[in-house]
Amino acid sequence: MPVTTFGTLGTIAEVPAVTPAVPVVYLHGWGRSRQDFAAIARQRPGMAIDLPGFGSSPPPPAAMGSRDYATHVLEASKQWAGSEPLLIVAHSFGGRIGLQMAASAPAAVRGLIIAGVPLFRNHSRRKPSRRKPSKRNHSKRKPPLRYRTIRTFHKLKVTSDSQLERARLKYGSADYVAATGVMREVFVEVVNESYEPQLTQIRCPTAFVWGTFDTAAPLSHARRAHQMVAGSTLETRDCGHDIHLEHPHLFVELIDRFTLS
Repeated sequence: MPVTTFGTLGTIAEVPAVTPAVPVVYLHGWGRSRQDFAAIARQRPGMAIDLPGFGSSPPPPAAMGSRDYATHVLEASKQWAGSEPLLIVAHSFGGRIGLQMAASAPAAVRGLIIAGVPLFRNHSRRKPSRRKPSKRNHSKRKPPLRYRTIRTFHKLKVTSDSQLERARLKYGSADYVAATGVMREVFVEVVNESYEPQLTQIRCPTAFVWGTFDTAAPLSHARRAHQMVAGSTLETRDCGHDIHLEHPHLFVELIDRFTLS
């Protein structure tokens, strides 16, 4: 598919030569690129975006939260599909953006298929499964006591910004350590978001697609969200966080269901 630059941030996206009757927009997860949806997009062409700061797209000039990303994706997708309502297919970080799009611009989103999204900031951990999770699955662990102590002291202005940053680099998640510059600021902002208000505003057909052994976004998130979004569906498979890579055929089936309804 042709690769084109969209929006004021110079975002890179692949788009089909002919815009389908129902425009599909693919949004990848943190640290990934549009290639995550290549297998699905080959069968159901759409706009596969490298979100700002990932893949071939330059980072934003300043830190953005998921709502800012949503505003930008809406701008870019309108440049491609005009005013035609979109079907959003998104994973993890991309799902955060898709939720914001559906909540803030309901007329622009006709459907939402999201997978493996950390939807709630505070959640109780599910019991570990006896089954071995996917190699690509990432676990969430409580930060070490030493880091939590330094963070608390920083809030009390006992430790400096540089001491806190050294602790973050030493004890932080792989995603945080890998991020640099403005993208590290984006990461900090996004991981502290929670989406209860957005979920209650969703009115479009919505499918939650989850791996039962996902520890980056526990299945409990999907079950809770499913109860909050009227008329939504929940699809599960025995896999980890990357259900879109392990079960691309499921997403093709869901796209057909959404576009033919």
